[in-house]
Amino acid sequence: MKLWYYRDPAGNFGDDLNPWLWPRLLPDFFDGKPDELFLGIGTIIRAGLPAAARKVVFGSGMGYGSPPELDATWEFHCVRGPLTASRLGLPAHLAATDAAALVSTVFHGTGQEKRGVGFMPHHVSAKMFDWRPFCRRLGIRYLDPTAAVEPTLRALASSTMVIADAMHGAILADTLRVPWVPVTIYDHTNAFKWNDWCASLELEYQPVEIESPFDNSHERPLRRLGGYARRVLRTGRLTRHGRGPARESSGQPVLQAVADSLATLRSHPERAVLSRESVFADRLGRLQRALGELRADRRGMTAT
Repeated sequence: MKLWYYRDPAGNFGDDLNPWLWPRLLPDFFDGKPDELFLGIGTIIRAGLPAAARKVVFGSGMGYGSPPELDATWEFHCVRGPLTASRLGLPAHLAATDAAALVSTVFHGTGQEKRGVGFMPHHVSAKMFDWRPFCRRLGIRYLDPTAAVEPTLRALASSTMVIADAMHGAILADTLRVPWVPVTIYDHTNAFKWNDWCASLELEYQPVEIESPFDNSHERPLRRLGGYARRVLRTGRLTRHGRGPARESSGQPVLQAVADSLATLRSHPERAVLSRESVFADRLGRLQRALGELRADRRGMTAT
């Protein structure tokens, strides 16, 4: 079986949870053979997946592209939320929540010293603007969506609140029981997948809109070299990926508006949300039961 997930050459925390989490939960499941694909964390259910391969779906969601034509090659154990289940015509009981909630069974954030409010941009948003020094000036912790999984989990767990443009920043904050507030900054926000996940936890998706800042920091030589080096280390390839065209940098009025919005959120933690303990426990229980059934099914297949 092969883990099937989106791989961003620069790194993307939500997707990169897959190779970190699943070998811990399903040891000896993955041999890399493409005749069976395991679809776990991510918005990856869509048309166009390899037709001959068996697709084992565990907590994935829809949100990009067209729905696939379901046939005997699809095996659903659970999906991200009720919108995905409805779009695919699946029974409602298969809507659990995002599979990343299972991180709570192997990583425990309790006991972490709290270090203030964090902000995690979407991995595409991180390419639009140099958020790290901007956050530093505001006294907000920058949570890098391209960083390695375990340091990012520790940073999330030690936050008092998470301002989340990245959906998996919100998902893992909720999983680690850290209050979070969703924001939308650029036009790549995918409301369907946010609504799907929020509905799974009986929450409403009500993002705070923030102005869209741009700069050309991605064109700076040192930053370009650093990004290139990270891609080489992650992919093992020397091919340089192309960069988008430079945009005109935002002026002071836009930057001040962004700073004011983030500062207001930092100063008003009552705007943050957190799923109810009983709801989260119920959805986590659904995932754990489905995981047990998957293990049992695979043991039965091996035995025969």
